[in-house]
Amino acid sequence: MRRFIILFSLGALTAATAQVVLSLGIHPEQLAPLHWLLPGVAVFIVGTAMAVTGLLGLGEHYQRLASHLPALLAIKQVDDNTNLPLRNFEAVQNSEHRFWRGYRHAAAALCLFLLSLFSISLLLIEAETSFVHYMAGLSADVAIFGLLGFLWATHALRLTRQSHVSARSTGERLAGLPNRKPEEEKQPIKKPERVQWSNRPSRKRLYRGHLERTIRAVPAR
Repeated sequence: MRRFIILFSLGALTAATAQVVLSLGIHPEQLAPLHWLLPGVAVFIVGTAMAVTGLLGLGEHYQRLASHLPALLAIKQVDDNTNLPLRNFEAVQNSEHRFWRGYRHAAAALCLFLLSLFSISLLLIEAETSFVHYMAGLSADVAIFGLLGFLWATHALRLTRQSHVSARSTGERLAGLPNRKPEEEKQPIKKPERVQWSNRPSRKRLYRGHLERTIRAVPAR
């Protein structure tokens, strides 16, 4: 994770420096030769590629960590005494949202500085300002938007770093917890036997009644 942040930072610094140098070399009064501008363009392309690679690696590495957390939270036994930075699915979603917000802001900070420097260069050249005023305008742009972009990118990278640390720590601690016990199978409840009521007399009662009638029918001697 840290190496991707360093790669993005170095790439952004390289691209920004190359952009400043190229802006100084395109003024009509101090137009630099083509063989001097081409290395600057190459350095700008390399710096931009480094920054993009750092961002892509940053997002891929975090996504690989965070994708396992919902499954671990579902199968691991987590109680109130368990010390976890991300204790439930809602916390995981909030951490992921914070990471991608910082991710977008870091990219936006770099784009803001590069676009502002490119725009001020074109405006000053079209206004046909002198080279001294041109350098003053570029210096003001670097001071204002450079500082703003630096603070914005630093805060954004801090958000991504915090989310990554929380996800990694949660994954490591969940991996060491025991799995949840499987739920006991519920035994089917036996229905009580249905009592059938019948008006038919029992066999014993029928036999007793028949015997009594037989005795009565026999005449006494």
